[in-house]
Amino acid sequence: MMSNLPRVFGSRQSVQAVPARVQQVAAAVPGRARPLRTHVYREAYITYESGYRRKGVVMDFTNAGLRIRFPTNELLPSVVTVNARAVGLSGEADVIWQQGSEVGLRLRR
Repeated sequence: MMSNLPRVFGSRQSVQAVPARVQQVAAAVPGRARPLRTHVYREAYITYESGYRRKGVVMDFTNAGLRIRFPTNELLPSVVTVNARAVGLSGEADVIWQQGSEVGLRLRR
């Protein structure tokens, strides 16, 4: 049985990672480190200026913003009011990005 192992798995030698290359890829830009995001799955409401209200789910958040997923792919206006009591965030927010049913919001302070 042992004689079959080299044929099944081959005899290729593993390559060692070059530490300098790993550090270069993993290093953050000085002064621009992203804050740690808290992953949750909590309910939130978005209200437009017109009064239209949508329900979504907060996927993750920081003190500066959050990512929300909605059940549909409706386009959001550039400024909305967010109410995510379950994670302790509420107030006006700018829509930074939108991709399908997910949006990234930056809270105005």
